[in-house]
Amino acid sequence: MAVTTLSVELFDERQCTLGEGPVSSGSSHSDVQWVDIEARKVLSRNLETDEFKEYSVPELIGFVIPTETGRSLLGTTSGPVLYDGKNFTPYASRTEVDVTPIRWNDAKVSPDGDLWLGSLALTEEAGYGSFYRLDGATKELKKFLSGTGISNGLAWSGDMNTFYYIDTLTFGIEAFDYHSREISNRRMVIPCDTKYGFPDGMCIDSEDGLWVAFYNGSAVRRYDTRNNYAMTHEISVPALRTTSCAFAGKNLDKLIITSAERNNPASTIADGRTYICEPGYTGVATTLFAGA
Repeated sequence: MAVTTLSVELFDERQCTLGEGPVSSGSSHSDVQWVDIEARKVLSRNLETDEFKEYSVPELIGFVIPTETGRSLLGTTSGPVLYDGKNFTPYASRTEVDVTPIRWNDAKVSPDGDLWLGSLALTEEAGYGSFYRLDGATKELKKFLSGTGISNGLAWSGDMNTFYYIDTLTFGIEAFDYHSREISNRRMVIPCDTKYGFPDGMCIDSEDGLWVAFYNGSAVRRYDTRNNYAMTHEISVPALRTTSCAFAGKNLDKLIITSAERNNPASTIADGRTYICEPGYTGVATTLFAGA
């Protein structure tokens, strides 16, 4: 199968040390937020008004999740906290279930309303992270996987029968059976050759195609889960350390792509910026977290 090559345009010129976790929300899916993990910031830009904002948080921040109340759930080192525009309020503590010196990384709300979130060791070594579900109704933080490396991309198939997951240090995309808010039958479905980069953040389109950002790979690649996981598209990104992606816009037809400039001796002005692409597919609307 021939692979379609796509290009990007600059969406936001602010340079992130470690840009991650883009997410869209609002009535027209045009409020785009993302985090700069190591600079301890949440950034945003609106696709329609072009308004941009940012604010600082007191700790390393792995994710920003919009909620039904209009507040944001932030993945700070100590545990998820709620931010209402002025105050940070502790929501759930990871130390109740995990005492390893780690931080949160990627997270996403499942279509049935729970927040799934992963951790990694501050040293980014394999075997010290975990993967959890934060119950949207009870606030219970339940561990599902131990001994992970760098939890990253998360996505659910349209029929809700399959959950896709990336632990970057396994060098591929894995799948689980998903049923009654539980995961089982873990298997590798897309092994990746690391000479093309390391699989990082991920999102899914309305045709169950997985869009995967490749750290050290200058690319986002689409894999067709309905056709033996064949790679169908590759988006060329000027930033070497491409980190994550999310669909946004009124028709969910624009792909927002984050990147990082950290630890790159050959870093240029393109690294760490945020990009936009119209890939010819539509995404799936963000599920807002209802438990906050």
